[in-house]
Amino acid sequence: AMESETEDHKNVSLIENGKEEPKLPTAMYSREFIINILLMLAVVVSATSSGMAMGYPAVLLPQLKSNDSILYTDEEMGSWIASIVTGSMPIGSLISGFMIDKIGRRVTMHIQCGVVILGWLLAGVAQNHATMLTGRFVSGVASGLGMVAGQVYNAEVSSPKARGILSSAPFVSYAVGILLVYALGAVCDWRLVAGLSTIPPFIAIAMLFFYPESHVWLIRKGKIEKARAACVWFRASKTEKAGKEVEDLIARFSNEKLENYSWRCIFEPYCLKPLIISIIFNLLQTLSGVYVVVFYAADIIAEMGTQQLEVSEMLIAVLTALIRMIFSFVSCVLLHYMTRRRLGLLSAVTTSLFSFILGICVYLGVSSYFMPICLFLYVAANTVGLLVLPGVMIGELFPARIRGVAGGLSYTLFSISIFGVAKIYPFLNTLSATRNF
Repeated sequence: AMESETEDHKNVSLIENGKEEPKLPTAMYSREFIINILLMLAVVVSATSSGMAMGYPAVLLPQLKSNDSILYTDEEMGSWIASIVTGSMPIGSLISGFMIDKIGRRVTMHIQCGVVILGWLLAGVAQNHATMLTGRFVSGVASGLGMVAGQVYNAEVSSPKARGILSSAPFVSYAVGILLVYALGAVCDWRLVAGLSTIPPFIAIAMLFFYPESHVWLIRKGKIEKARAACVWFRASKTEKAGKEVEDLIARFSNEKLENYSWRCIFEPYCLKPLIISIIFNLLQTLSGVYVVVFYAADIIAEMGTQQLEVSEMLIAVLTALIRMIFSFVSCVLLHYMTRRRLGLLSAVTTSLFSFILGICVYLGVSSYFMPICLFLYVAANTVGLLVLPGVMIGELFPARIRGVAGGLSYTLFSISIFGVAKIYPFLNTLSATRNF
C-alpha cells in the first residue's frame, strides 16, 4: 500500500536513478492543461504577496535608514525587520499542516490571503517599530500558511503530466513578487508599496471562490460525490477518466485513518527518508545565500563598490529580481527535460562557482560592469534549481497521507534556517566583509 501511494511520483523523484527523463504532456494546450494553468494562477497570485513580503526589506530599510526618515532604523532594528518574517513563518507552516487536513486546502488559502492583507496594512500604517514588527510578523505567519497549502493543492489537483511545472509555479510567483516590490520601491514610498501589496491577495480571494476543493481531501473526508464533481471539473469534464481516478483514490485510502496516526507515520522509513532529504536540501539552499541577496540586495550591491558605475544600487537590485523571475520560468521548462537530481546538481555547482568568483572580485576591489554581471549569473544559477526544487519536493516526495504534516514540518525547519541567516548576516558583516560571507 505504501509503494502504491508514491507510485505517481517515482519517475520524478529526486532520488531516482537518473536514467528516465520526465516528458512533456502530449496535449500541452488541451482543455485539461488550460484548467491546470488556471488553477496554478490562483496559487501564483496568492504567493506573489508572500514574495513581496520577502523582498520588502530591500526597499524598506534603505528608506528607514535615511536621516530624514520618520521611522529611523539602525542596523540592529533593521535586521529584526528583515528577519522576523522568516522567524514567524514556522508558526504558519506548523498550523497549515493541520489546517489543510482539517478544513481543506482551498479554505486554508482563503484564510492565508486575509492574514497577509492584515500584515501589509499594519506595516503600511506603522508609526513606530512595534507596529512595523507586528505587521512583518503577521506577514510571516501568512507566508507560512500559504507555502504548504498552495503546494499541496497544486500537487493534488493537477494532472500527473503537468505536475512538475505546476509544483514549481509558487516559487515563480515568489520571484515575481520580489521583482514587483523592488520595482515599486524604486519609485514609491514604503507606505504606498505596502498598500499596493494588498492587491494580489484580494485577487486571489476572488479567484479561489470559483475553484473546487481538492478531490483528494474530499475523499479523505468521505465526501465522495463532491469529490467526483470536483475531479470532473479538474479533468475538463472527462467523466470516465475522473471516475477512474476517484475510484483509485478510494481504494488507496480505504484502510487509512489520517487523523489517528499522521505524526506516527513521520517516523516510518518511507516518510522519514524523503523528509530528511528535504530538510538537508533546504538547509544547503539557505546557506548558499539565496535569501540573503533577497533581503539585503541594495546593501550588498552598495558594498560591492558599484557607485563608480553611475548606476543606482536599486536599479541593479531590480535587475537581479528580473533575472530571478526569468530563470524561475526557465526552471519550469527544465523540470520537463531534466531529472530533479541533475537540475539540483547543475544549480549547486554553478552557484558555488559564481559565488566564489564574486567573492574574489570584491576582495580584489574590482569595480567594473563585470561585478553586477557576475551577481546576475549567481542569482540565475541558484534560481534555476536551488530556489524551486524545495517546493517540488513537497508535492512529489511525500506520500499523500502525510503530505500536509510532513510539508508543514519541512517548511518550518526551512523557515527557521532562513531566519537565522537573515538575522545573523548584518552581525557577520560588521565582523568581516560581504566577500567572506
